[in-house]
Amino acid sequence: AVVSTQSTGDFILFSRRNQNRVGVRYFCRGADEGGHVANNVETEQIVRYGDQIASHVNTRGSIPLYWSQRSNITYKPFVKLFNQDSQKDVYVKHLQQQIALYGKNICVSLIDDKGKEKEICNSFTYIANQFPLPGVRYIHFDFHKECGKMRWENLGLLMGQIQDDLDKFEYFYRDGNGATVSLQSGVVRTNCIDCLDRTNVVQGLIAKYVLTRQLRQMGVMGESDEILPNSQFEHVFKNRWADNGDGIARQYTATPALKSDYTRTGVRTRAGLLHDGYKSMQRYVQNNFLDGARQDSYDLLVGNHRYSASEESPLAKPRHPVAFILPTAIAVFFALFVLKLIMPEESWTSQIAHLALYVGVIVALFKQCVVWGDYLVDQPVLFLTLAKAKSE
Repeated sequence: AVVSTQSTGDFILFSRRNQNRVGVRYFCRGADEGGHVANNVETEQIVRYGDQIASHVNTRGSIPLYWSQRSNITYKPFVKLFNQDSQKDVYVKHLQQQIALYGKNICVSLIDDKGKEKEICNSFTYIANQFPLPGVRYIHFDFHKECGKMRWENLGLLMGQIQDDLDKFEYFYRDGNGATVSLQSGVVRTNCIDCLDRTNVVQGLIAKYVLTRQLRQMGVMGESDEILPNSQFEHVFKNRWADNGDGIARQYTATPALKSDYTRTGVRTRAGLLHDGYKSMQRYVQNNFLDGARQDSYDLLVGNHRYSASEESPLAKPRHPVAFILPTAIAVFFALFVLKLIMPEESWTSQIAHLALYVGVIVALFKQCVVWGDYLVDQPVLFLTLAKAKSE
C-alpha cells in the first residue's frame, strides 16, 4: 500500500508471460520463426490513490536472434548461433510485433561483451545498429563490467541514458475526475542472457523512477520529493519487485532470482553473494538433471504437443545406457576411495597407490561425462519430437 498522511492507496504489481515460446532456461532460448522469444514477460505496475490511477509497463525477452545454449553437463554451456542468413529477418519480425503492442522500444541489452556471451553480444549489437527500425533504440550496457566489484552506483550511468526517453514515453494516468490525462507510448525492453537476474535489477530501478513521477502527479509527494530510503513504502516496493523477480525466475529456472539482495535492500552484500552461489548450484542440478521433464510439461500445457491415445507415448522411450553406466561407475570408485580412507593398508605406499588409482579413474570418468554430456542431461522428449515433426 502507498501510505500518505491523508489516506492510503494501492500498489499493484503483476506479470504476464507470453505463451507462444514457453520453456525452461537452457531448452528455450532466443526466437522462433514467428518472431516470438523465450522468457517474454510484460510487467505492469499500478498505483491507485483515491479516484486517481496510474500504471506503467516494462517488458523483457530473450535476445531476438536464432541461438541456443543446450545443457551438456558443463556449468555454463556455450552459446550457439544458427540460421545466420535469417538473423536480421527474425530480429525485425520480433521488434515489429513489440512496436505494434507497445509503441516505441528502448532495447537495453545487459549481456557481457566477452567470454561465452561475446559472440551473441556482437551479433545483437551489429544487427541492431546495421538495420535500425523506426521507433527502436538499442543500448548495450555490460552489467557485469560496469557493476563488478560492488560498483552498483554505476547503474546510474544506464539510467542517465534512458531517462529522457522514459519522460517522453509517459505512463497511463487517469485523474480523480475520471479523465485520461496521459497514455504510455513506449517501453523499455530489457534483456540479459536469461532475462532474469540482471534484468530484475534494472527493471526495478526504472519502475522506481516512474513511480516517483506518478506519486508526485497524484499529490502524494511534493514536486521535488523522493521516495524516502528505508521508509515503509520503499520496503514494500522493493520486496514486491523482488518477489516478482523470484516468481519469473522459478518458472524459467526453478530457483529464485539471483541478486535479489540488491533488489530488496538496494545494497549488494557478501551474504547475498554466498546465497547466489547456493542458488547457482541449485540451478546447475535442476537445469541438467530435472528440466527435461519440465520442458515437456510446458509443451503439453500450452498445446505445443497434442497427445493421441492411438499413438505410442514418446515419453516412454528409454534413456541411453551411458546415463546409468557413468554415474554408477563414479559412485563405485568413490565408495572404494572412501573405504580405503577408512580402512587403510599397512603399507603406506600401497595405500597411496590405491588412492591415486581411484582418483585417476574418477577424474577419467568425469571427463567422459563431459564427452557424453548430451546423454547424461535430462533431455525434453516432446521438444525433440516437435522439431522432427516440423522438419518433416
